[in-house]
Amino acid sequence: EEAWNHFSECLRIRRHVYAYARTVGSREDENPIHLEVSCVLHELGCVGFSQKRYSRSMEVLRAEHDILEKLEESATAQSERLHQARLTNLTWLRKCAKELGQDDEVNRLVNERTAMKKRSARPTEGQAAVLQSDSVTLQWKAMECRALARTFALQKQSSGKNDIIEREKLTRGLDELLEEITMAPQESMKRAAAQFRETVLSCIDKPMKERRI
Repeated sequence: EEAWNHFSECLRIRRHVYAYARTVGSREDENPIHLEVSCVLHELGCVGFSQKRYSRSMEVLRAEHDILEKLEESATAQSERLHQARLTNLTWLRKCAKELGQDDEVNRLVNERTAMKKRSARPTEGQAAVLQSDSVTLQWKAMECRALARTFALQKQSSGKNDIIEREKLTRGLDELLEEITMAPQESMKRAAAQFRETVLSCIDKPMKERRI
């Protein structure tokens, strides 16, 4: 509940700070079309999911989905951060739909995510042609988890508020990494990512002084 209140307050602040990004004629309680607002909505949706508030979580994640979709439509170039955020959002929407027993929605979200990954499969300048979309997505998520694990490992207090928040972020990141591992093709990157995830999971409950992630 503390995490929900924390991110709800963050959302209120972000709505105020980025009020200029609201569409003309929108209400004050509507979300501005800004990536930072979508980030807070995502965290709020994940917290709701962990609290088994699946309907509320899906509502918040749909709001994030709408923002990301509008940002992508207005972007002059494909942003990797935006692309990854959309893939992650669809993963969590699918998890909510599954918990709510919405099988048709689960299939629709899976198809949307698959189509999005196929569209990004073409190599761009500076990318090796051998890097397929699934591999790139898995690598990106593994790097993100590595950063979260490092932040968690360096917490100065093993039972403080910040430690709880960072642990929650890391746990969600590892869940998302497992999703990518499951869907990735059979290759060395998949095995390495699975081994990394197991290593982090084995260390996550150790006292702060013993963390060596």
